[in-house]
Amino acid sequence: MKKVMVQPNPLKPNAVRVSRELIDYLLQEDFIVMVAEEFREQLTADSDLDFSAVRFTAEEEIYPVCDFIMVVGGDGTILRTAKPASQYGKPVLGVNCGTVGFMSEIEPNELRLVRQVKEDNFTLDDRIMLDITVQNSAGETVFSSVALNDGVVAKGFFNREIQMAVVVDGQEVFSFSGDGVIIATPTGSTAYSLAAGGPIMAPSSQCLSVTPICPHSLTVQSFVISADSEVTILPDCRAHSVFLSPDGDTYELHEGDRVILRKSERIFSLLRIKGRGFYEIIRQKLSDRI
Repeated sequence: MKKVMVQPNPLKPNAVRVSRELIDYLLQEDFIVMVAEEFREQLTADSDLDFSAVRFTAEEEIYPVCDFIMVVGGDGTILRTAKPASQYGKPVLGVNCGTVGFMSEIEPNELRLVRQVKEDNFTLDDRIMLDITVQNSAGETVFSSVALNDGVVAKGFFNREIQMAVVVDGQEVFSFSGDGVIIATPTGSTAYSLAAGGPIMAPSSQCLSVTPICPHSLTVQSFVISADSEVTILPDCRAHSVFLSPDGDTYELHEGDRVILRKSERIFSLLRIKGRGFYEIIRQKLSDRI
């Protein structure tokens, strides 16, 4: 595990500085460092560090050959990396430059812990993902994506609620009016789903949660299903705009569209080197937000 891809989020105020410090340390430890060409100018400008040993190249050329990826940013940056990382089976080690950082393993002052990866002193935290497809009224697939956190079907920018039905394994669970519904993986259970009143699920759980957003009903509540179940969402798109958001991306749905969500064959892996348990992380991160 010596070939590392460094993936910074230059929009984070301190991510460029931390990325420079990380690259400098990795080179000192004889790691082979690869960075997408698009970040060259931001990393090298006004810096006294020697970047001559860094391999700047096209991002799509790095994923197949690196051993692991270091993401310098927040959970959002890790989410954006999850799709290509899972495609090539590359684990991710996150450096937290965000606000919460449930998935990030180390803080900027803990960069020296990366040495443990070279020494094979780490574990892999495997996470399930979602395959999300949209079929039109003719049964044709018009959109597909992979998500680590969740798939959200929600109203657009208007005040009226939308009507939708949620079907699990061919059986309708409920039909309701509200702002939308969230189908979350265990990883996504601490994100939007948690804010909407959904349950926290341990990352190793083989489960999905279905959480309505502001339902206009006392009987429509969040519930948990097997990860092997197939969820179909049937939104009424006739009167108002309705959108699908897989991990924050946006796709506008049309009349007759149905959204189908099922567990993906892909696995996303996080590198763990500190030995912290999930519940310790939850206590720390959520108490920090109070």
